[in-house]
Order: sequence, then C-alpha cells, then structure tokens
Amino acid sequence: MPMPAAQQFRYTLVAGATAVVIGVGFTVVGFNRQGSPPAARTAADVPVVVAEPTGDPGTGTDLLDETILPSSAAPSPSPSPTSAAPVAKAPSKAAEPKVTPTKRRTTPPARKAKPKSAPATSGSVLDQVLDHINAARGDEGLAPLSLDTALSKAAALHNQRMIDGCGLSHQCSGEGGIGDRFSAQGVKWRSAGENIGFGFAGAADSEIVKAANGLCDSMLAEVPPEDGHRKNLLSKGFERIGLSVVREPSGKVWLTQDFVG
Repeated sequence: MPMPAAQQFRYTLVAGATAVVIGVGFTVVGFNRQGSPPAARTAADVPVVVAEPTGDPGTGTDLLDETILPSSAAPSPSPSPTSAAPVAKAPSKAAEPKVTPTKRRTTPPARKAKPKSAPATSGSVLDQVLDHINAARGDEGLAPLSLDTALSKAAALHNQRMIDGCGLSHQCSGEGGIGDRFSAQGVKWRSAGENIGFGFAGAADSEIVKAANGLCDSMLAEVPPEDGHRKNLLSKGFERIGLSVVREPSGKVWLTQDFVG
C-alpha cells in the first residue's frame, strides 16, 4: 500500500521475534535469540539487475528490479579497430652537451598482493539457504532455482572483496560489473541480477544459516516501490543462482546471491 514520503524512508515490520527496519535500499534485522547479542544487525543494499529476464506478463517482467546497468547488459562485442594517427618526425636537434648521469639507489618495486582465493561455504549451509529461497518461490507458484557452481564461485569472489575492505557494494574497485564477473567464470547468461547483505551470527552452521535466511526473509518482506531484492528472488526470468555465505571471525556474515536466466 502506498505510503506518504515521510513514512516511506523508514517503517517497521514485526514478525514473531524478528524485527525488520527497512529504509530505501537499506535493511536492518534483529535476531533475538538466547545466547546471542541483542538486536544483531543486518543490511542489504540496492539490488542490481542486468538486462531483462524473459517471462510472461504479470509473472516475470513485472518482478524485475528497476536498476539497470547498460554497460553490462550483454557480453560486449569485439571492439572496432581503430587507426592510429601518423606520427610526424621531429626535426633534427642541435648538439646538446653531454650530461653524466649520477648513480642512485633505487628501491625495487613492491610486489602486488595476489588476490585471495574464493572463500568456501559449507555445502550444508548452501543447501539450507537454497531450500529457504526455493520454498518462498514455491509459495508463489514459481519453479525452483538450481545452484550453479561457477556462479557460486563468482559470488564467493565478490564476497571476499567486500570482506577485504570494499564494504557493501555491487562493484568494488578494480572489479568488473556483475555480467563481466559472471562471464569471467564461464557462466552463460541472458539476464543477470544480484542481492548482497550482511548480518551477525555465532560460529555454528545453524546460526550462520539463520542469519542468511533472516536476510532473505527481510528481502522477501519488501513492498513496492522499494522491493528490488524481492523481485530478484521471485523473478520467473531467473533459473540459476550462485550463493556465498561467509562468516568473519568477528561474527559478521556476508551474503551474496547471484542470479542468471
């Protein structure tokens, strides 16, 4: 139901023991459970969709996120050949006095740090998070998403960049757009989307799953017009998903969901 602009920025939805506070493109979820810090927070930013998943009217296209990245809408065509301008010869220079160079110590260039490998996620965690998403899709009469190994690697590599200091972002410094990232892992796609977020959890797999599924629930609880994450999760145009759920030693749990059709 449409809300006045003043209320649209922030509202609260309470469901059981979980409080969800959603702003424009920002989500905070508190998980109230015994033995855990009170009011643990999660966040989800504005989702991204590249190109338009195909779908029947009223089922797929209307569930698309409105955020479009035209630069990655499809694999880029081969660049057109360019002609270099002819180089003019410089006139002969007059004789110049010789200069004796002085030797100086130079510091060898610092070696570039090798990028870290993709962080691993327990298969049990991924299976439970995938089941949670597909259960929500089933409730809407949608086909389940299949877990794509190559797409999950792309999600894991992006998760690692966010952990390494990029923060919550769909494109970190030195990183391509989502379509380029997917193609780099050999993923074939016609349409692509991404949801990202973070929360906090204990070290047990059950706690990590609870944090990841809590993020999914907050995304599914979005209402128009700020419902881009929900549209990605419930799009008929997406058929495969890549998942990465990584917990830092601090307890911060990072979630990346990548979608392709």
